[in-house]
Amino acid sequence: MSDRPDVKPSDWIEVGDIDCVICVIKEHLDAFGDCEVVFNPKKPTNRDVIWNSGAEEWRFWETGDYGGYAEKYKRLRPFVVQLMQGKK
Repeated sequence: MSDRPDVKPSDWIEVGDIDCVICVIKEHLDAFGDCEVVFNPKKPTNRDVIWNSGAEEWRFWETGDYGGYAEKYKRLRPFVVQLMQGKK
């Protein structure tokens, strides 16, 4: 098992085969997972993710919420722009 990787806002991660940009790092054991990310440049979406230490991978936090419209949130704009520009 491994601890959550050392990540910061604007880092790229993969959740399954989906490229995501980290927006917010949450406190350890936060009720909503480890981080908030944006993904899907065609329809930018924000969602919470959690680090699965047993499988050593990121997973979407299963809360029944399948994400919001990231473009609606001013606080997410820089990350949406980064997402739409793609990995460099």
